[in-house]
Amino acid sequence: MKNAFTLTELLIVISIVILLAIIALVAFNPKTQIDKAKDSKRKQELTQLSKVIEDYYNDKGCYPLPENICYNSSVGQATCNICGNDPNSPDFDPYLPSLPCDPQHPRVKYLYETDGKDCPSWYRVYTNLSYRSDPEIAQLGCSSGCGPEENRSYNYGVSSPNTKLQTSLNACLTYGSCADYCLSIGKTCSGTVAYESYSDPDCRNQLGICSGPNCCANNPVDEDIRSYLCHCQ
Repeated sequence: MKNAFTLTELLIVISIVILLAIIALVAFNPKTQIDKAKDSKRKQELTQLSKVIEDYYNDKGCYPLPENICYNSSVGQATCNICGNDPNSPDFDPYLPSLPCDPQHPRVKYLYETDGKDCPSWYRVYTNLSYRSDPEIAQLGCSSGCGPEENRSYNYGVSSPNTKLQTSLNACLTYGSCADYCLSIGKTCSGTVAYESYSDPDCRNQLGICSGPNCCANNPVDEDIRSYLCHCQ
C-alpha cells in the first residue's frame, strides 16, 4: 500500500488550491461582472427604446413630449426621467407595453431630453454605466461627462439620428486660450478656471485624464506659469 500524504504534502496541496481560488476570484471579479450585467440591461433597454421612439416619430412626425414618456414631467420642461415602474409613468402603448427603468433606479435614472418645443425634432436619453472602464464611454465621447448643459454627469446614452449626445471635455492648458483650444477640437468653451500656477494640485490632478497642449500633469512644476482648467462642450 502507498503511504498516506504527509502533513507537508497536504499543506502544499491546500496552498495550491487556495492560490488557484484566489486567482480565479481576481480574474472573475464579482463586482465587475455584476456591473457589466446591469450595463448590458441598460444598453438593451435603451437600444429598444430608441427603436420605438423612432416608430413614434414616423407615426406622428414629432418625438415624444416629456409628458408622453416621463413620470415627472412639468410644463415647459425639456428634461425629465423615464421609469415604467413608477406609478406616474404614462402609457406608451402600442409602442411598448411598459417603459424601461434603470436597474438601479432611483439612484440612477434614465434622463430624457428634447429641444423643448411643442413638436420635438430630436431627443436624447442618458444614463450612467456602472462599469466605468467600458470602452463605449470613450467611443461616445463621454469620458469627461455627457448630458444637458446644466448636468454633464452621465456617461452613456442614445439619441435621435439628427443629433448627438452632449459631451464635454476638460483640458488643462498652460498657454493659449480655452476658447481657441475648444474651437480646435470642434467644441465651444463653457467655462474656465484660472490657477496661479500649474503646480496647483486642483489643476494637475483633479482631471483624472488630461488632454490638450502642455497638459499640467505632464509638465515640470513651474510656480511662475498660470494654468487654466478649460471645460469644452
